[in-house]
Amino acid sequence: MKRLFTILLAFLGLSLTSNAQQLDSAKRVLLDEKLSEYVAAIETAGTDVQKEECDFLIESTSDSLLKSHVAKTIYDHYSNSPVMGVEAVAIHVYDKWYKPGHVKMDSDAELLGAKIFAEFNRMSQIGCFAPELQMEASDGSFVQLFQDGDKQNGFRILYFYDTDCSNCKIQSILLSNLLATESFPIEFYAIYTGDNRDDWMKYISERFGTSNMSVRIVHLWDPAINSDFQRKYGVVSTPRLLLVGPDGVILGRGLDVKA
Repeated sequence: MKRLFTILLAFLGLSLTSNAQQLDSAKRVLLDEKLSEYVAAIETAGTDVQKEECDFLIESTSDSLLKSHVAKTIYDHYSNSPVMGVEAVAIHVYDKWYKPGHVKMDSDAELLGAKIFAEFNRMSQIGCFAPELQMEASDGSFVQLFQDGDKQNGFRILYFYDTDCSNCKIQSILLSNLLATESFPIEFYAIYTGDNRDDWMKYISERFGTSNMSVRIVHLWDPAINSDFQRKYGVVSTPRLLLVGPDGVILGRGLDVKA
């Protein structure tokens, strides 16, 4: 694969010291197509392999403008990919290439966006221990989640939602139906991301509730955002659904009910 990419650069006339400003639109389109084919071919490899391959792609050119184009194409692919878990590669590209300034983005606004993406996703990656959270329950008590990598017998689901979110209403109905029928032990944490207690209480009474003895539902909120849940779990929009294993390790992120 690496040799093929080097051959492609030579075919396009893009030597390691080429002038990216001379790259015409036809060659740029071909380069982008081949880059897409390359990352698609390594999609089933582990993220460590994908990080190594993407570093190679970026390192294959020394011209700063061309390097920036290759890096941005790779970053955009992984930061917007529907494949769960590969956002780790986008974070790696930011940390290794953009943050230290080895590669430039088109604008300061884009660089800030990449920084925010990295900081709001790095702590909730698949394979990471779920970050600690201290939140208030609907009865006024405080609940500590994932303290010191705690372990439990069953799986835990974190469901971040807002009462004004139309998609959350659909997902909440589907989740309620799912929790009513599952037989394996589940701890379900329904976490309201807003700050209106009356709306929250009404939503709970209308959307949640099950007699299933295998499922424990805990309603939580943090109106002052003291727990930093948004950054820790990448909650930039709702709904947000994550699955945590009995050992406290994140197994799924960005899920929907079907998944």
